[in-house]
Amino acid sequence: MTAIPLAATPAISYTFGQAASDLRQVAPITAVTATLLAAILVDLALPVRRRGLAVAVLSAAGLAVALGLAAWNWASGGGHAAYSGFATGDQMAVYLEILLSVLGILTVAVTHAYVRRRGFLESELHVLTLAAIVGMMVLAAATSLVTVFLGLETLSVALYVACGYARRETSSQEAAAKYLLVGGFASAFVLYGMALVYGAAGSTLLPEIARRLGPADAANPLLLAGVLLMGVGFAYKISGAPFHQWTPDVYQGAPLPVTAFMSVGTKAAAFAMIIRVFDYALPSMGTEWQALLAFVAATSMILGNLVAIVQSSVKRLLGYSGIAQGGYMLIGVLAGGQRGIGAVLFYLLAYLFMNFGAFAVLTVLVTPTGERDRLEDLDGFGYRHPLLGVLMTVFMLSLAGFPPMVGFFGKLFLFTAGVSAGWTWVVVIAVLTSVVSVAYYLRVVYHVWTPVAVVERAELERRTGLGPLVAVGVSGVLSVAMGVFASVVQVAGFLGAGPVAGR
Repeated sequence: MTAIPLAATPAISYTFGQAASDLRQVAPITAVTATLLAAILVDLALPVRRRGLAVAVLSAAGLAVALGLAAWNWASGGGHAAYSGFATGDQMAVYLEILLSVLGILTVAVTHAYVRRRGFLESELHVLTLAAIVGMMVLAAATSLVTVFLGLETLSVALYVACGYARRETSSQEAAAKYLLVGGFASAFVLYGMALVYGAAGSTLLPEIARRLGPADAANPLLLAGVLLMGVGFAYKISGAPFHQWTPDVYQGAPLPVTAFMSVGTKAAAFAMIIRVFDYALPSMGTEWQALLAFVAATSMILGNLVAIVQSSVKRLLGYSGIAQGGYMLIGVLAGGQRGIGAVLFYLLAYLFMNFGAFAVLTVLVTPTGERDRLEDLDGFGYRHPLLGVLMTVFMLSLAGFPPMVGFFGKLFLFTAGVSAGWTWVVVIAVLTSVVSVAYYLRVVYHVWTPVAVVERAELERRTGLGPLVAVGVSGVLSVAMGVFASVVQVAGFLGAGPVAGR
């Protein structure tokens, strides 16, 4: 009997030097993952009364290390592909890792004060926040469809649980259930779309997909269906209309720190995913996915700004505001190139401070019995807490796009990039709806500075935790400073952090 020779297997060589080089590209992700595992062990080992503070300090320290590593990589000029092309440490990845590390530190500061006031267990919420940040950072560094999906599911599962953290409140459980069902539905769209793109391109690596697909493949029905399904799933993740229905309910029902965290973090991660997959891997399908994103952008800006006007809950108002803000950011994705993608990245950083700061102000009104997020709850707030009232005004004016706040320059960069790329009609809608948004942002300011005859002194003069004050103060200062020095920020390279130079 003759033996059948087996096909020769290529020798796999993975040296220590290569391992060290790859690890450096994902060093911030590794730092947060190690912190996550350490936080779980600390939560298991310490007595209940000591766990919360210990895990909070450990989480903040781990995120600070991740921030330092990301800043070091940024100062070194960014990195390169790692792990056989499944991840990267390029400038966009490093930029978003810096953003997400700062977001995580601010979230830990706000969460510590919030859970103590509400009487919740603290350590588990910090662990869920770290897990979500790991998923977000993986998305920022992903250069394979496989890595994209792993990051997407890691952040999604952590946030599903975090939204239902207030276990005795029906609204929190409802928010978690809605987010789980709709999020799972969106993930199914994304996964099925990725499978079809893989079938058409024969690879999951994003650079390889870009190399293999050309203009002639734009008519491939398999590829068209894949782009459509992924586009729908991505629109769900950024709260883009008409796939936005979950957003206001989840924002209102989730605990305030979770809402603040996900309002910024999920957008940053989702836009990283959109830029990597569409702008980076599928430039040959630009006409197709641009048509879809242009529709989502226009619908989001119109619906988000109009419906926000009639909201009486600040959390729901900011939820609809977030839908509209996502529409503005899509203009940069449509414009593409260094200018468009850089404008998106700059606006995400601006959105971190002005939107998170607004939510952090609301934590001051939290009582042991619940949250107070009605517009009427803000009446007289500026007179009871003058500094916080001024900062809340700054956040609202920045979100509305008043100069010299950072929101004005963020929109200016997005709109000019859109006009330069030929998307004038979308920019016209953006400008008109921005004017509409002034009505509900100033409505919040009006309530903040509305005098009240009777003040509940025992409750309203409750000592505010240091964490929210630091988070609000940092956010307020940077919302103004980044606007005043917007040109300096641009020269510093933040608008050049995109992965592609042009389309």
